[in-house]
Amino acid sequence: MESFFVAANAVVPFICYMSYGYLIRHLRFGDETFYKRLNQIVFKAFFPLMMFNSLYNSKADFQTNTKLALTAVVILLAAILLTVLLTPLFVKGNPQRGVVAQATWRSNTLMFALPLAVSMYGEEAGSLASIVIACCVPIYNIAAVFILEYFRRTEGEKTSSAKMLRNILTNPLIIGAIAGIVFRALHISLPACILKPIKSISDMTSPLAIFICGATLVLPDIRKNLKLITICTVLKLVILPAIVTTICYLLGFRGIELFILFSLYATPLANAIFPMSQSMGGDGELAGEMLAISTVSSMFTIFLWIIALNSIGIF
Repeated sequence: MESFFVAANAVVPFICYMSYGYLIRHLRFGDETFYKRLNQIVFKAFFPLMMFNSLYNSKADFQTNTKLALTAVVILLAAILLTVLLTPLFVKGNPQRGVVAQATWRSNTLMFALPLAVSMYGEEAGSLASIVIACCVPIYNIAAVFILEYFRRTEGEKTSSAKMLRNILTNPLIIGAIAGIVFRALHISLPACILKPIKSISDMTSPLAIFICGATLVLPDIRKNLKLITICTVLKLVILPAIVTTICYLLGFRGIELFILFSLYATPLANAIFPMSQSMGGDGELAGEMLAISTVSSMFTIFLWIIALNSIGIF
């Protein structure tokens, strides 16, 4: 019973935020354009402050947590390499390959992994998770562009190395992370009258982002791609989290650190997979369907994962 309440306390808030967003949208408080614009504002203006706040106030030592960050990066690179090599063996079309090759490892770290860690273990976990996420997000972006370009076989604009680097460095998450690290490393102290509004905005970012996720959620007709979506969703939310958690447990990770590594893979697909696939020759319809199904399904799989792993004493 204790495991059930641990899982409920971690996951139910996400369900409430998403359900409320879904309800408000269908009560016609705003249209699709409004919520998409609001999502852009949250991504570009709120998330940088959340990352800055987490790293600026972090009690985690960057040097002593090198093993955690390095492990996260190595596992991510291995997952990316395996999917790029194996996807062509099972998926025929290049537009579908570009989507499927990302569908097992590209998680929504901002909206789900980071707040999930805070929900389970508090602000300390948020600070530690921010370090890991700041290391993984550039890899996410580089790998996503590379994979879509690699599988693109249609005529069109190619993404140059300079443009790719510019996109990474101007990513709002990276900007916030770099600012937080620089201020912390240089021991720059901000007055309380500045820190208080930054913290207030930071605190509202995750609930607002998940609310918007619910408001923009459209459950698609998946009959056309049912088999592929089912396989990818099971790999994303069940098989890969099981493999990663087992490997990390054997490597000696426990508690907060193990949960952060677990949450990087047990959470749903990143929202960016849909617009990127659409604009870079991937199957946008398939990407949108996978995004919606993984988001809804993750609410149940994460809940069951936490119950199971907490009951045997891993979390």
